[in-house]
Amino acid sequence: MAVPAGYLIVIVTAVIWYTASFTHEHWKYHKASRTHGCKSPPSIHQRDPIFGLDTLLKLFRALNKNQRNQSMRQLFDTYGNTFRSKTWRKTKFYTIEPKNIQAVFGTDFASWGVEPMRLFAFEPFVGKGIMCTDGLDWERSRAMIKPTFARTQIAELHLTAYAAHVQRFMDLLPKDGTMVDLAPLFARLALDSSTEFLFGESVRSLTPNALSGGAQAFLEAYDYGQMVVGKRLQLPKWNFLTRDQKFWKSCKVAHEFVDRYVASSRRICKETTAEGGNHARSEGPKRYVLAHELQKESENQDMIRNQLLNIFLPAHEATAVALTNAFFNLARHPEVYKKLRREVLEAASGKDIDWTFERLKSLKYLQYVINETFRLNPAIGTNTRMALRDTVLPTGGGLPSGVGTSPIFVRKGDIVTFSFYALHRRQDLFGKDSHAFRPERWATLRPAHWSYLTFGGGPRVCPGQQLALMEVAFVIAKMLLAYKEIENRDPVAEFVEVYKITTSSKNGVKVGLIPA
Repeated sequence: MAVPAGYLIVIVTAVIWYTASFTHEHWKYHKASRTHGCKSPPSIHQRDPIFGLDTLLKLFRALNKNQRNQSMRQLFDTYGNTFRSKTWRKTKFYTIEPKNIQAVFGTDFASWGVEPMRLFAFEPFVGKGIMCTDGLDWERSRAMIKPTFARTQIAELHLTAYAAHVQRFMDLLPKDGTMVDLAPLFARLALDSSTEFLFGESVRSLTPNALSGGAQAFLEAYDYGQMVVGKRLQLPKWNFLTRDQKFWKSCKVAHEFVDRYVASSRRICKETTAEGGNHARSEGPKRYVLAHELQKESENQDMIRNQLLNIFLPAHEATAVALTNAFFNLARHPEVYKKLRREVLEAASGKDIDWTFERLKSLKYLQYVINETFRLNPAIGTNTRMALRDTVLPTGGGLPSGVGTSPIFVRKGDIVTFSFYALHRRQDLFGKDSHAFRPERWATLRPAHWSYLTFGGGPRVCPGQQLALMEVAFVIAKMLLAYKEIENRDPVAEFVEVYKITTSSKNGVKVGLIPA
Protein backbone atom coordinates (compact mmCIF):
# COMPACT_ATOMS: atom_id res chain seq x y z
CA MET A 1 0.00 0.00 0.00
CA ALA A 2 1.52 3.27 -1.13
CA VAL A 3 2.10 6.05 1.38
CA PRO A 4 0.16 9.20 0.42
CA ALA A 5 2.36 11.91 -1.03
CA GLY A 6 1.21 14.38 1.64
CA TYR A 7 2.47 12.09 4.45
CA LEU A 8 5.82 11.68 2.72
CA ILE A 9 6.22 15.43 2.45
CA VAL A 10 5.48 15.85 6.17
CA ILE A 11 7.95 13.09 7.13
CA VAL A 12 10.72 14.38 4.88
CA THR A 13 10.16 17.96 6.10
CA ALA A 14 10.34 16.83 9.74
CA VAL A 15 13.57 14.92 9.12
CA ILE A 16 15.12 17.88 7.32
CA TRP A 17 14.02 20.28 10.06
CA TYR A 18 15.38 18.07 12.82
CA THR A 19 18.67 17.49 10.99
CA ALA A 20 19.10 21.21 10.28
CA SER A 21 18.17 22.14 13.85
CA PHE A 22 20.50 19.53 15.34
CA THR A 23 23.35 20.61 13.05
CA HIS A 24 22.83 24.27 13.92
CA GLU A 25 22.77 23.55 17.67
CA HIS A 26 25.87 21.36 17.32
CA TRP A 27 27.68 24.15 15.44
CA LYS A 28 26.66 26.77 18.03
CA TYR A 29 27.82 24.52 20.87
CA HIS A 30 31.26 23.88 19.41
CA LYS A 31 31.72 27.53 18.43
CA ALA A 32 30.89 28.70 21.97
CA SER A 33 33.09 25.97 23.45
CA ARG A 34 36.07 27.12 21.39
CA THR A 35 35.44 30.75 22.32
CA HIS A 36 35.63 29.97 26.04
CA GLY A 37 38.37 27.36 25.74
CA CYS A 38 35.93 24.68 26.90
CA LYS A 39 36.25 20.93 26.65
CA SER A 40 33.75 18.18 27.41
CA PRO A 41 33.80 15.91 30.49
CA PRO A 42 33.47 12.14 30.05
CA SER A 43 30.06 10.72 29.14
CA ILE A 44 28.45 7.81 30.91
CA HIS A 45 27.82 4.68 28.88
CA GLN A 46 24.32 4.89 27.38
CA ARG A 47 22.57 2.33 25.19
CA ASP A 48 19.99 4.96 24.30
CA PRO A 49 21.83 8.26 23.65
CA ILE A 50 18.75 9.86 22.05
CA PHE A 51 16.05 9.60 24.72
CA GLY A 52 18.19 8.32 27.60
CA LEU A 53 15.59 5.71 28.56
CA ASP A 54 18.20 3.28 29.91
CA THR A 55 19.58 5.99 32.22
CA LEU A 56 16.05 6.85 33.35
CA LEU A 57 15.32 3.18 34.05
CA LYS A 58 18.46 2.87 36.21
CA LEU A 59 17.41 5.97 38.16
CA PHE A 60 13.92 4.59 38.73
CA ARG A 61 15.35 1.27 39.98
CA ALA A 62 17.68 3.10 42.38
CA LEU A 63 14.75 5.12 43.75
CA ASN A 64 12.65 1.99 44.24
CA LYS A 65 15.53 0.24 46.03
CA ASN A 66 16.22 3.31 48.20
CA GLN A 67 19.74 3.52 46.78
CA ARG A 68 19.63 6.93 45.14
CA ASN A 69 22.66 8.34 46.97
CA GLN A 70 24.67 5.14 46.74
CA SER A 71 24.04 4.74 43.02
CA MET A 72 25.11 8.34 42.45
CA ARG A 73 28.34 7.80 44.39
CA GLN A 74 29.08 4.70 42.32
CA LEU A 75 28.79 6.77 39.14
CA PHE A 76 31.34 9.24 40.48
CA ASP A 77 33.63 6.35 41.44
CA THR A 78 33.36 5.10 37.85
CA TYR A 79 33.50 8.30 35.78
CA GLY A 80 35.32 10.79 38.01
CA ASN A 81 34.36 14.03 39.73
CA THR A 82 32.55 15.49 36.71
CA PHE A 83 30.74 13.68 33.89
CA ARG A 84 27.63 13.99 31.73
CA SER A 85 24.69 12.13 30.19
CA LYS A 86 22.70 13.17 27.12
CA THR A 87 18.98 12.98 26.44
CA TRP A 88 17.03 14.44 23.53
CA ARG A 89 19.15 17.49 22.68
CA LYS A 90 19.81 18.22 26.35
CA THR A 91 22.82 17.47 28.51
CA LYS A 92 22.85 16.69 32.19
CA PHE A 93 26.10 17.29 34.06
CA TYR A 94 27.06 15.68 37.35
CA THR A 95 29.79 17.17 39.49
CA ILE A 96 31.34 17.11 42.94
CA GLU A 97 33.99 19.72 42.15
CA PRO A 98 33.92 22.59 44.71
CA LYS A 99 34.79 25.16 42.02
CA ASN A 100 31.73 24.19 40.00
CA ILE A 101 29.49 24.29 43.07
CA GLN A 102 30.83 27.74 43.94
CA ALA A 103 30.08 29.00 40.44
CA VAL A 104 26.50 27.69 40.35
CA PHE A 105 25.58 28.59 43.93
CA GLY A 106 27.61 31.77 44.22
CA THR A 107 29.67 33.61 41.63
CA ASP A 108 27.41 32.78 38.65
CA PHE A 109 24.18 32.55 40.65
CA ALA A 110 22.10 34.55 38.13
CA SER A 111 22.75 32.01 35.36
CA TRP A 112 21.09 29.18 37.25
CA GLY A 113 17.61 28.46 38.57
CA VAL A 114 15.32 25.86 40.10
CA GLU A 115 11.82 26.89 39.02
CA PRO A 116 11.80 25.10 35.63
CA MET A 117 12.41 21.79 37.44
CA ARG A 118 10.99 22.17 40.94
CA LEU A 119 7.72 24.00 40.37
CA PHE A 120 6.13 21.00 38.68
CA ALA A 121 7.25 18.69 41.50
CA PHE A 122 6.58 20.93 44.50
CA GLU A 123 3.56 23.07 43.60
CA PRO A 124 0.80 20.50 44.24
CA PHE A 125 2.21 19.80 47.70
CA VAL A 126 3.56 23.10 49.06
CA GLY A 127 2.42 25.61 46.46
CA LYS A 128 4.50 28.37 44.93
CA GLY A 129 7.11 29.73 47.33
CA ILE A 130 10.77 30.07 48.22
CA MET A 131 11.69 26.44 47.55
CA CYS A 132 10.53 26.30 43.94
CA THR A 133 10.74 29.80 42.45
CA ASP A 134 13.37 32.08 40.95
CA GLY A 135 13.72 35.80 40.32
CA LEU A 136 11.40 38.34 41.93
CA ASP A 137 9.05 35.70 43.37
CA TRP A 138 11.97 34.09 45.20
CA GLU A 139 13.34 37.46 46.36
CA ARG A 140 9.97 38.49 47.84
CA SER A 141 9.60 35.17 49.65
CA ARG A 142 13.14 35.39 51.00
CA ALA A 143 12.61 38.94 52.29
CA MET A 144 9.41 37.96 54.14
CA ILE A 145 10.98 34.89 55.71
CA LYS A 146 14.42 36.16 56.69
CA PRO A 147 13.43 37.93 59.97
CA THR A 148 11.96 34.66 61.28
CA PHE A 149 15.43 33.16 61.51
CA ALA A 150 17.29 36.11 63.01
CA ARG A 151 19.77 34.96 65.66
CA THR A 152 18.03 36.90 68.44
CA GLN A 153 14.81 35.08 67.56
CA ILE A 154 16.54 31.73 67.98
CA ALA A 155 18.80 32.42 70.94
CA GLU A 156 16.52 34.52 73.12
CA LEU A 157 12.94 33.60 72.29
CA HIS A 158 12.75 30.23 70.58
CA LEU A 159 15.05 28.25 72.86
CA THR A 160 12.80 28.72 75.89
CA ALA A 161 9.75 27.43 74.04
CA TYR A 162 11.78 24.63 72.47
CA ALA A 163 12.90 23.39 75.90
CA ALA A 164 9.27 22.71 76.83
CA HIS A 165 8.76 20.62 73.69
CA VAL A 166 11.96 18.67 74.37
CA GLN A 167 10.82 17.91 77.91
CA ARG A 168 7.54 16.49 76.61
CA PHE A 169 9.56 14.44 74.11
CA MET A 170 11.75 13.02 76.88
CA ASP A 171 8.73 12.22 79.04
CA LEU A 172 7.68 9.74 76.34
CA LEU A 173 10.99 7.86 76.36
CA PRO A 174 11.08 4.54 78.26
CA LYS A 175 12.90 4.59 81.59
CA ASP A 176 13.64 0.86 81.77
CA GLY A 177 15.90 0.37 78.74
CA THR A 178 13.21 -1.19 76.55
CA MET A 179 13.48 -0.70 72.80
CA VAL A 180 12.17 2.55 71.33
CA ASP A 181 12.26 3.92 67.79
CA LEU A 182 13.37 7.52 68.16
CA ALA A 183 12.66 8.54 64.56
CA PRO A 184 8.86 9.04 64.82
CA LEU A 185 9.33 10.83 68.15
CA PHE A 186 11.87 13.18 66.58
CA ALA A 187 9.35 13.86 63.80
CA ARG A 188 6.69 14.78 66.39
CA LEU A 189 9.15 16.98 68.28
CA ALA A 190 9.98 18.81 65.07
CA LEU A 191 6.26 19.12 64.25
CA ASP A 192 5.46 20.71 67.62
CA SER A 193 8.42 23.06 67.50
CA SER A 194 7.99 24.09 63.84
CA THR A 195 4.28 24.80 64.15
CA GLU A 196 4.85 27.05 67.16
CA PHE A 197 7.84 28.77 65.58
CA LEU A 198 6.15 29.45 62.24
CA PHE A 199 2.40 29.39 62.95
CA GLY A 200 2.40 30.94 66.42
CA GLU A 201 0.84 27.92 68.13
CA SER A 202 1.97 24.33 68.52
CA VAL A 203 0.20 21.15 67.50
CA ARG A 204 1.42 19.68 70.81
CA SER A 205 1.55 16.19 69.34
CA LEU A 206 3.87 15.08 72.17
CA THR A 207 1.30 15.61 74.90
CA PRO A 208 -0.41 12.41 76.15
CA ASN A 209 -3.08 11.09 73.76
CA ALA A 210 -2.60 14.12 71.52
CA LEU A 211 -1.47 12.36 68.35
CA SER A 212 -4.83 11.66 66.81
CA GLY A 213 -7.11 13.08 64.21
CA GLY A 214 -5.68 16.01 62.28
CA ALA A 215 -2.08 15.86 63.54
CA GLN A 216 -1.71 12.14 62.79
CA ALA A 217 -3.30 12.50 59.36
CA PHE A 218 -1.04 15.44 58.59
CA LEU A 219 2.13 13.57 59.57
CA GLU A 220 1.17 10.61 57.36
CA ALA A 221 0.18 12.85 54.45
CA TYR A 222 3.30 14.95 54.90
CA ASP A 223 5.56 11.89 54.88
CA TYR A 224 3.97 10.39 51.78
CA GLY A 225 3.81 13.73 49.98
CA GLN A 226 7.52 14.27 50.53
CA MET A 227 8.34 10.84 49.14
CA VAL A 228 6.39 11.46 45.95
CA VAL A 229 7.76 14.99 45.50
CA GLY A 230 11.27 13.55 45.80
CA LYS A 231 10.54 11.13 42.97
CA ARG A 232 8.75 13.76 40.87
CA LEU A 233 11.95 15.81 41.09
CA GLN A 234 13.97 12.97 39.59
CA LEU A 235 11.60 11.71 36.90
CA PRO A 236 10.18 13.37 33.76
CA LYS A 237 6.94 15.34 33.94
CA TRP A 238 5.08 12.59 32.10
CA ASN A 239 5.82 10.03 34.84
CA PHE A 240 2.95 7.99 36.32
CA LEU A 241 3.26 9.77 39.68
CA THR A 242 1.24 12.64 38.23
CA ARG A 243 -1.77 10.26 38.51
CA ASP A 244 -1.06 8.97 42.03
CA GLN A 245 -4.37 9.56 43.83
CA LYS A 246 -2.83 9.00 47.26
CA PHE A 247 -0.41 11.84 46.54
CA TRP A 248 -3.19 14.24 45.61
CA LYS A 249 -5.14 13.23 48.71
CA SER A 250 -2.03 13.85 50.81
CA CYS A 251 -1.71 17.33 49.30
CA LYS A 252 -5.33 18.08 50.24
CA VAL A 253 -4.82 16.87 53.83
CA ALA A 254 -1.66 18.98 54.22
CA HIS A 255 -3.37 22.08 52.85
CA GLU A 256 -6.41 21.74 55.07
CA PHE A 257 -4.25 21.21 58.14
CA VAL A 258 -2.22 24.39 57.55
CA ASP A 259 -5.31 26.34 56.48
CA ARG A 260 -6.65 25.99 60.04
CA TYR A 261 -3.56 27.73 61.39
CA VAL A 262 -3.74 30.39 58.70
CA ALA A 263 -7.34 31.12 59.73
CA SER A 264 -6.29 31.23 63.38
CA SER A 265 -3.45 33.66 62.65
CA ARG A 266 -5.85 35.87 60.70
CA ARG A 267 -8.25 35.97 63.63
CA ILE A 268 -5.47 36.80 66.10
CA CYS A 269 -4.16 39.59 63.89
CA LYS A 270 -7.62 41.12 63.56
CA GLU A 271 -8.15 40.97 67.34
CA THR A 272 -4.74 42.52 67.97
CA THR A 273 -5.45 45.31 65.48
CA ALA A 274 -8.84 45.98 67.09
CA GLU A 275 -7.17 46.28 70.50
CA GLY A 276 -4.62 48.73 69.15
CA GLY A 277 -1.71 46.32 69.63
CA ASN A 278 -2.00 46.28 73.44
CA HIS A 279 -2.23 42.50 73.53
CA ALA A 280 1.04 42.10 71.66
CA ARG A 281 2.84 44.66 73.83
CA SER A 282 1.76 42.98 77.06
CA GLU A 283 3.62 39.77 76.21
CA GLY A 284 7.13 41.20 76.57
CA PRO A 285 9.74 40.88 73.81
CA LYS A 286 8.04 40.59 70.45
CA ARG A 287 8.45 37.27 68.69
CA TYR A 288 8.35 37.38 64.90
CA VAL A 289 5.71 34.81 63.94
CA LEU A 290 5.76 34.22 60.20
CA ALA A 291 2.05 33.39 59.94
CA HIS A 292 1.13 36.68 61.63
CA GLU A 293 3.53 38.75 59.56
CA LEU A 294 2.28 37.25 56.30
CA GLN A 295 -1.25 38.36 57.22
CA LYS A 296 0.05 41.94 57.09
CA GLU A 297 1.45 41.38 53.60
CA SER A 298 -1.51 39.83 51.83
CA GLU A 299 -5.23 39.05 51.97
CA ASN A 300 -4.61 35.94 49.87
CA GLN A 301 -4.89 33.06 52.35
CA ASP A 302 -3.73 30.45 49.80
CA MET A 303 -0.54 32.44 49.23
CA ILE A 304 0.07 32.58 52.99
CA ARG A 305 -0.47 28.83 53.30
CA ASN A 306 1.97 28.19 50.45
CA GLN A 307 4.66 30.39 51.98
CA LEU A 308 4.27 28.64 55.33
CA LEU A 309 4.47 25.16 53.78
CA ASN A 310 7.55 26.15 51.78
CA ILE A 311 9.32 27.00 55.04
CA PHE A 312 7.73 24.38 57.25
CA LEU A 313 9.05 21.55 55.09
CA PRO A 314 12.78 22.35 55.39
CA ALA A 315 12.44 23.66 58.97
CA HIS A 316 10.82 20.42 60.11
CA GLU A 317 13.09 18.10 58.11
CA ALA A 318 16.38 19.79 58.99
CA THR A 319 15.93 18.98 62.68
CA ALA A 320 14.01 15.68 62.53
CA VAL A 321 16.32 14.08 59.95
CA ALA A 322 19.52 15.37 61.57
CA LEU A 323 18.52 14.02 64.98
CA THR A 324 17.51 10.69 63.46
CA ASN A 325 20.82 10.36 61.63
CA ALA A 326 22.86 11.54 64.64
CA PHE A 327 21.40 8.95 67.02
CA PHE A 328 21.59 6.27 64.33
CA ASN A 329 25.36 6.78 64.36
CA LEU A 330 25.69 7.25 68.12
CA ALA A 331 23.88 3.95 68.74
CA ARG A 332 26.46 2.18 66.59
CA HIS A 333 29.43 3.96 68.14
CA PRO A 334 29.06 3.69 71.94
CA GLU A 335 32.60 4.98 72.45
CA VAL A 336 31.60 8.26 70.76
CA TYR A 337 28.50 8.47 72.95
CA LYS A 338 30.59 7.98 76.12
CA LYS A 339 33.17 10.58 75.09
CA LEU A 340 30.47 13.06 74.19
CA ARG A 341 28.65 12.44 77.45
CA ARG A 342 31.81 13.18 79.44
CA GLU A 343 32.08 16.56 77.71
CA VAL A 344 28.46 17.45 78.42
CA LEU A 345 28.65 16.29 82.04
CA GLU A 346 31.76 18.40 82.60
CA ALA A 347 30.14 21.46 81.07
CA ALA A 348 26.98 20.96 83.13
CA SER A 349 28.81 19.98 86.34
CA GLY A 350 26.79 16.76 86.37
CA LYS A 351 23.36 18.38 86.42
CA ASP A 352 20.84 19.80 84.02
CA ILE A 353 21.50 23.47 83.36
CA ASP A 354 20.20 26.34 81.30
CA TRP A 355 21.58 25.46 77.86
CA THR A 356 22.09 28.72 76.01
CA PHE A 357 22.96 29.15 72.36
CA GLU A 358 26.53 30.17 73.23
CA ARG A 359 27.06 27.33 75.72
CA LEU A 360 26.00 24.71 73.17
CA LYS A 361 28.28 26.21 70.54
CA SER A 362 31.22 26.04 72.96
CA LEU A 363 31.05 22.23 73.29
CA LYS A 364 33.70 21.25 70.76
CA TYR A 365 33.15 17.50 70.60
CA LEU A 366 29.40 18.01 70.34
CA GLN A 367 30.03 20.22 67.32
CA TYR A 368 32.34 17.55 65.87
CA VAL A 369 29.57 14.94 66.19
CA ILE A 370 27.02 17.22 64.53
CA ASN A 371 29.45 18.10 61.72
CA GLU A 372 30.22 14.43 61.13
CA THR A 373 26.52 13.56 61.05
CA PHE A 374 25.83 16.19 58.40
CA ARG A 375 28.91 15.11 56.45
CA LEU A 376 28.22 11.38 56.37
CA ASN A 377 24.42 11.52 56.15
CA PRO A 378 23.43 14.89 54.68
CA ALA A 379 19.69 15.49 54.85
CA ILE A 380 19.84 16.73 51.25
CA GLY A 381 21.93 14.19 49.37
CA THR A 382 21.64 15.80 45.92
CA ASN A 383 20.78 19.19 44.52
CA THR A 384 20.08 20.32 40.98
CA ARG A 385 20.09 23.53 38.97
CA MET A 386 19.07 24.39 35.40
CA ALA A 387 21.01 26.83 33.24
CA LEU A 388 18.79 29.86 32.53
CA ARG A 389 21.23 31.04 29.85
CA ASP A 390 24.38 29.80 28.15
CA THR A 391 27.16 29.69 30.72
CA VAL A 392 30.33 27.86 31.78
CA LEU A 393 31.34 25.48 34.57
CA PRO A 394 34.92 26.41 35.52
CA THR A 395 36.46 22.92 35.69
CA GLY A 396 36.04 19.21 34.95
CA GLY A 397 36.46 19.08 31.17
CA GLY A 398 39.21 17.71 28.95
CA LEU A 399 40.13 14.32 30.40
CA PRO A 400 38.31 10.98 30.06
CA SER A 401 39.01 10.30 33.74
CA GLY A 402 36.59 13.00 34.86
CA VAL A 403 39.27 15.04 36.64
CA GLY A 404 40.10 17.46 33.85
CA THR A 405 40.65 21.12 34.61
CA SER A 406 39.27 22.73 31.45
CA PRO A 407 36.03 24.72 31.63
CA ILE A 408 32.81 23.13 30.36
CA PHE A 409 30.31 24.94 28.16
CA VAL A 410 26.70 24.63 29.35
CA ARG A 411 23.76 25.54 27.11
CA LYS A 412 20.56 27.16 28.27
CA GLY A 413 18.25 24.40 29.52
CA ASP A 414 21.04 22.00 30.46
CA ILE A 415 21.02 20.65 34.01
CA VAL A 416 23.75 20.18 36.60
CA THR A 417 23.36 17.82 39.55
CA PHE A 418 25.53 17.91 42.66
CA SER A 419 25.84 14.96 45.03
CA PHE A 420 26.71 16.21 48.51
CA TYR A 421 26.61 12.57 49.60
CA ALA A 422 29.45 11.73 47.19
CA LEU A 423 31.26 15.05 47.74
CA HIS A 424 31.47 14.44 51.49
CA ARG A 425 32.98 11.02 50.83
CA ARG A 426 35.86 12.24 48.67
CA GLN A 427 39.00 10.76 50.21
CA ASP A 428 41.20 13.60 48.96
CA LEU A 429 39.03 16.06 50.93
CA PHE A 430 38.00 14.12 54.05
CA GLY A 431 40.60 11.36 54.46
CA LYS A 432 40.99 7.73 53.46
CA ASP A 433 38.34 6.74 56.01
CA SER A 434 35.81 9.21 54.60
CA HIS A 435 33.16 6.46 54.58
CA ALA A 436 33.41 6.06 58.38
CA PHE A 437 31.74 7.93 61.23
CA ARG A 438 34.69 9.51 63.07
CA PRO A 439 33.94 12.88 64.72
CA GLU A 440 37.59 13.27 65.79
CA ARG A 441 38.54 14.18 62.23
CA TRP A 442 37.04 17.65 62.85
CA ALA A 443 39.70 18.46 65.46
CA THR A 444 42.13 19.13 62.59
CA LEU A 445 39.96 19.08 59.48
CA ARG A 446 39.42 22.40 57.74
CA PRO A 447 37.31 21.60 54.68
CA ALA A 448 38.26 23.32 51.44
CA HIS A 449 35.94 26.15 50.44
CA TRP A 450 32.63 24.84 49.02
CA SER A 451 33.51 21.21 49.82
CA TYR A 452 31.34 20.84 52.93
CA LEU A 453 27.78 21.94 52.25
CA THR A 454 25.20 20.96 54.84
CA PHE A 455 22.75 23.78 54.17
CA GLY A 456 23.63 24.82 50.62
CA GLY A 457 25.47 28.05 49.91
CA GLY A 458 25.32 31.43 48.24
CA PRO A 459 22.12 33.53 48.11
CA ARG A 460 19.94 30.40 48.45
CA VAL A 461 21.67 29.13 51.60
CA CYS A 462 19.15 27.70 54.06
CA PRO A 463 17.94 30.58 56.30
CA GLY A 464 17.16 28.13 59.12
CA GLN A 465 20.71 26.83 59.45
CA GLN A 466 21.38 28.22 62.93
CA LEU A 467 17.94 27.14 64.14
CA ALA A 468 18.54 23.52 63.09
CA LEU A 469 22.04 23.38 64.57
CA MET A 470 20.84 24.81 67.87
CA GLU A 471 17.87 22.43 68.13
CA VAL A 472 19.98 19.37 67.33
CA ALA A 473 22.67 20.33 69.85
CA PHE A 474 20.08 21.04 72.55
CA VAL A 475 18.36 17.64 72.21
CA ILE A 476 21.65 15.73 72.18
CA ALA A 477 22.86 17.53 75.31
CA LYS A 478 19.61 16.85 77.18
CA MET A 479 19.60 13.17 76.28
CA LEU A 480 23.25 12.71 77.20
CA LEU A 481 22.53 13.97 80.69
CA ALA A 482 19.50 11.72 81.09
CA TYR A 483 20.93 8.48 79.67
CA LYS A 484 24.34 7.04 80.46
CA GLU A 485 24.33 4.56 77.58
CA ILE A 486 22.66 3.96 74.25
CA GLU A 487 22.35 0.48 72.75
CA ASN A 488 21.58 -0.38 69.14
CA ARG A 489 18.53 -2.67 68.93
CA ASP A 490 18.29 -2.72 65.13
CA PRO A 491 19.44 -6.02 63.56
CA VAL A 492 20.39 -4.10 60.40
CA ALA A 493 23.68 -2.39 61.18
CA GLU A 494 24.16 -0.39 57.97
CA PHE A 495 22.37 2.81 57.05
CA VAL A 496 19.48 2.05 54.67
CA GLU A 497 18.38 5.28 53.05
CA VAL A 498 14.82 6.28 52.33
CA TYR A 499 14.74 8.97 49.68
CA LYS A 500 12.00 11.57 49.93
CA ILE A 501 13.01 15.19 49.45
CA THR A 502 15.45 14.49 52.23
CA THR A 503 17.37 11.30 53.01
CA SER A 504 16.80 9.59 56.33
CA SER A 505 17.11 6.13 57.88
CA LYS A 506 14.51 3.79 56.42
CA ASN A 507 14.70 1.59 59.52
CA GLY A 508 14.41 4.49 61.96
CA VAL A 509 16.52 4.53 65.13
CA LYS A 510 15.70 1.47 67.22
CA VAL A 511 17.63 1.76 70.47
CA GLY A 512 17.67 0.99 74.14
CA LEU A 513 18.33 3.95 76.44
CA ILE A 514 19.95 3.21 79.80
CA PRO A 515 18.98 5.89 82.37
CA ALA A 516 21.75 7.66 84.26
